[in-house]
Amino acid sequence: MLARDFPLPAFLVIILFLPGCNKGNQQADSQIPVIRWTALSDEMDSRLDLLENTETYTLYTGTPETGTFSHHSHICYYREVFFATWDNQVNDENASGQCRLFRRSTDQGRTWSDTRELFPPLDKRAPASEAFIGARFMTSNGFAVLDDTLYTVTDVAEWSGPDVEGEKRVPVGRLCRTVDVDGNLGEPFWLAEAAPESMDGFPSFLVGPPSLVEKLNAHFLQPGNELQLDFFTQKPLSDDNHRLTEPVPSYRLADGTWIRLYRDMGHQDAQTQKEKEDSKSRRNYASFSDDNGLTWTVPARTGIPDACARSNAGKLPDGQVYVINNIIPMNPGGLGGRSMLAISLSKDGLEFDRAAIIRFIPPPLRFKGLEKTAGFQYPHSVVVDNNLWVIYSVNKEDVQITKIPLEELYNMK
Repeated sequence: MLARDFPLPAFLVIILFLPGCNKGNQQADSQIPVIRWTALSDEMDSRLDLLENTETYTLYTGTPETGTFSHHSHICYYREVFFATWDNQVNDENASGQCRLFRRSTDQGRTWSDTRELFPPLDKRAPASEAFIGARFMTSNGFAVLDDTLYTVTDVAEWSGPDVEGEKRVPVGRLCRTVDVDGNLGEPFWLAEAAPESMDGFPSFLVGPPSLVEKLNAHFLQPGNELQLDFFTQKPLSDDNHRLTEPVPSYRLADGTWIRLYRDMGHQDAQTQKEKEDSKSRRNYASFSDDNGLTWTVPARTGIPDACARSNAGKLPDGQVYVINNIIPMNPGGLGGRSMLAISLSKDGLEFDRAAIIRFIPPPLRFKGLEKTAGFQYPHSVVVDNNLWVIYSVNKEDVQITKIPLEELYNMK
């Protein structure tokens, strides 16, 4: 049997069918598409498929010796080699010395290399309890293939204090380096005109060749190549004045229209953290471009339920569009919205009429830490041959990958 029906808890049935879940809230302009989520069309018999025949691999297990915080994972496939990367910190999110680790697989994901640093710490590794203004940390932005060369990118920021207009970071710059199939790393370089000053006792790097910097920056502006954790570009406001962030790399409809999904960060007038959480729509927002990314519509609310975390999207070989996210539209605290990771499918990229569970009910948290929440979080994915590979963090402590046979997805009803 391909998949088994998974009866949803009563509270989840109610939440998923709150007004606005299956109907978009997008602008009434007839020229702008509307994205709907209709995977659960029968409120009296609400069930989700739980994918079977999947395989899950653990790439990293957090320990006090190696760091108990792991998050912001990415995966790519380049010249028949898998590369997986994630951020690592002593025990807190976005704290001093947060750096990048990676592993690679040369045998289709069956075995993986030892864990190595992809980018070294640029400040002392210290818990948030020892936070100091100006402490540097990095946030992974994954990989890019340009001119048949694999690059990896990370954003560097400084901690700016408890709260500065809703932000706790000041952008420093964006680092990049090459990676080859043998795991050899090129020298890091800044994607900038001038190199930021280094911290005493930590590595300093030069800027990249101007032509290469220009080419890479242009690459990330193209639809489908967006950097999700971009802390340098001003974030858009939605048509209902919600602050948006973490753009999902765009996908393209059959008529050439590009669609870019966003995470909702709450209403712009919300001030306290509680007000921000309470004002979140628990839906993805979407912007559209019919001129290959030159201009985009004002983002509008879709019908896709979301816990308000990073989502992921892509296309299957048969042309179907998928969105992977935390579809329980709840606050992530406790066993909340991030406790279920699911995939939704659409034949046309507009109506997502099927959904299935990838992971549900995470293990207990083992370690305390700033911004630690239970769940399967921040998915990223790649299609290789007959499988969809999905990487994510577990409780922001461990990193796992699930391999899903495409046949499982093709047979979803």
